[in-house]
Amino acid sequence: MNIKQIRYFAAVVEYGSLSAAAKSQHITVQAISKSIADLESEVGCDLFVRNNQGMKPTSFATALHDQAVPVLARFSELEIFAARFKRSGDTLDCLRLALNTPPFLGNEVVRENTAALVQARVGVETTMALATGGEGLAGLKARTFDVLITVGAFVHADVECRPLGTVPSAVIMGKGHPLADKSELTLVDVAPYPVALSSWFDAANDSIISKYRAKKTNLTFVALELSDIWEHFKQGGVIFTTGIPALEKMHGMTAVRPLAPQDNVTVPICAVYLKERSAAVEALLMDLFTVGLSYFGF
Repeated sequence: MNIKQIRYFAAVVEYGSLSAAAKSQHITVQAISKSIADLESEVGCDLFVRNNQGMKPTSFATALHDQAVPVLARFSELEIFAARFKRSGDTLDCLRLALNTPPFLGNEVVRENTAALVQARVGVETTMALATGGEGLAGLKARTFDVLITVGAFVHADVECRPLGTVPSAVIMGKGHPLADKSELTLVDVAPYPVALSSWFDAANDSIISKYRAKKTNLTFVALELSDIWEHFKQGGVIFTTGIPALEKMHGMTAVRPLAPQDNVTVPICAVYLKERSAAVEALLMDLFTVGLSYFGF
């Protein structure tokens, strides 16, 4: 017999049916039925009496279960120990960042420059991908990424979200847009024009859009795919963005204008990583956390 057979056997005793036991172990009824049959073959006797009420353990099965319970508990402790030991030795020989925002013009330049700056600071090879929507959290859990960089706080039970600093809001539009003639904008100025909305991102993050939507403004929000961005601009549409002057320099066909102080909101730029990898990430990035966004000239 092996530990998997004993675990499945104990589940059938405790749940009283193959289907309930299979569900508890996240396997099929056929798989758990075969495991019980194999175990009965090994021990040379029936373990259960099968009837309309389910699976009733024999006297031998009851005694076997009593012996199995402490063994399973000890094995679970060993599994937890092994996982913790592995995590404690988790080190980052390279750093895989992901920018968890909706796609935007010039993001390739932002990612390349940011990765180079971080690499110079932390001393290990650094890359930065673009992970939109749910790809960010899924990538963390699959260890495709080590750290997400988010615009706005990202709240989830499995992650740490560490603010690096805050940035003000601004509006990006086509170069010939009427608002491009102004030095700064108010929400009244923006109200006549459709504002791009990325539904998943703005629901999962405390983003610029989510802050303005919470204000119950008269703004009109429209869903937008990256492939439609130029059509959006041609129709007079605008996009809320971070008030980083360098953004305007990334594409000659766009203009970025800050929002006036009375209408401006600030959002944090955050580093997000799995709680179970906190030790490894913080050991590498603690110096960068201390410096924050000032290191990048924001």
